[in-house]
Amino acid sequence: MTHVSVDDRIPALEFAPEALKNGIEVVSLILMAGFAKTRNEARDLVARGAVRIEEKQICDPAHHVLNYAFDDGEILRLSVGAGRHTTIRRVG
Repeated sequence: MTHVSVDDRIPALEFAPEALKNGIEVVSLILMAGFAKTRNEARDLVARGAVRIEEKQICDPAHHVLNYAFDDGEILRLSVGAGRHTTIRRVG
């Protein structure tokens, strides 16, 4: 039997290191993950304190995930509210 971790079953957003060089805005990540339909809705989620990256609450809608955020690994977990999760993967 093959071991499958929880992170292997969570949908992932994948980015090459070059795409992360200048960072990706958390509002854009929320939209890409399908957790909001508009930028205003995504900004509102951040303003309400519903967004976390690696269990750290993100309060600034201008927050960017940069390449160096992956120094400890290749995966970050993005959570919005109690039940919506995705992973952000650096590939390549």
